[in-house]
Amino acid sequence: MNRNLSLLLSGQLVSQIGDKFHMLAVAFMVLKTTGSPAKMGLVLFCSVFPGMLLGFISGALLDRHSRKIIIIGADVARGLIVSGLSILYFFDALSFTVLLACQLLLSVCTAFFDPAIPAIIPQLVKREHLTRANSQTQFVSGISTIIGPMLGGLTVAWAGYLTVFMINAGSYLFSAAFESFIRIPARVTTTAGETKLLDDIIAGCRYVYQTRSLMMILVMVGVIHFFVGSVEAIIPVLATDLKGGGAENIGFIQTCFGLGTILAALLISIRNINNREVGSLFGSVFLIGLMLIMIGGLHMSGLRMIMPFLVFFLAIGGCVIFAGTSFRSILQKEVDDLMMGRVFGLVSSVGNISIPLAILIYGFLLEYLPHNAILAFSGFILMPTSILAYHRYMATLSGQQQRESIARQKF
Repeated sequence: MNRNLSLLLSGQLVSQIGDKFHMLAVAFMVLKTTGSPAKMGLVLFCSVFPGMLLGFISGALLDRHSRKIIIIGADVARGLIVSGLSILYFFDALSFTVLLACQLLLSVCTAFFDPAIPAIIPQLVKREHLTRANSQTQFVSGISTIIGPMLGGLTVAWAGYLTVFMINAGSYLFSAAFESFIRIPARVTTTAGETKLLDDIIAGCRYVYQTRSLMMILVMVGVIHFFVGSVEAIIPVLATDLKGGGAENIGFIQTCFGLGTILAALLISIRNINNREVGSLFGSVFLIGLMLIMIGGLHMSGLRMIMPFLVFFLAIGGCVIFAGTSFRSILQKEVDDLMMGRVFGLVSSVGNISIPLAILIYGFLLEYLPHNAILAFSGFILMPTSILAYHRYMATLSGQQQRESIARQKF
């Protein structure tokens, strides 16, 4: 791992663990002080809503300006926002309305930070090392997902909310400090005076739409995130129907899912899948479908011991990382650097929309259909979809290469 990537990942690990601290503390604080699950849901919604809308704008700005400055600025801004929240909490002046506003502002900053990470990685590592670098970012995310909530819960119980907020504020500022030492090669950018921001946004959308292989990858991004959201919606229902405590089972399932992401990220970093990303992407989506069928079938058979289910959730976590690492690497190799920010901004928006949409739809379906049937049916949809999408993608890619070859011959 090179020095620049190490600095980026170190900062990302610190800030993501702090972020998990913060979200857990905010959710519990709102639920405890207001007694309203609806208000807790509103706070969580405000934490993701801007990310659904701002991907187009943030991506265009990432292509117009220094991505390093945007990453550092987003972390500094988040650190200052949470510092202000801490001060208000200390003086007992933190109202629910102010908390909502803080969450919205934090989400706006995250909408710029998240797509900047995959957009900046091709500037830090060589092309043949992209999949390994992406797997390492996924490893950091998996570690923070497991460690963050656990440590956050213990900190809330032992030291209170103020300590959690202060730790989170410090984590963002530490992350910005790490990122400030990253050295990024100069690149060509579109200056603000040459084109309007709206024109850049439109150009980015047109670029993706006219490149059919990118459109297909974008569709797969939506599919992956949608079915991850569907699993999140079904886990609480499934957990309560298995032997043992419902809350305890949820913890076991989520831990195994997170462990699967970590193990898969480690495997990719050790055994590079460079030039095999396409098969990895579509194959992983196929396997996720198969796992969903197996989970639904196990439950239909009457099995209620949790251990076999944990194995399948471990596998799903690993497949999600293989798919995520693969589509990021494909996009980083295929997309022109001048469009990288806009493409990953669009990817971020698609992901931020797909997961809440899946939770909403599956939550409605669970009111009327057994969860095992929903899981099995989802798998039966996902498996042929992945096969069809793979063949369509390869045919599209072949057509694009033929057109490019003909164009080169003409000149």
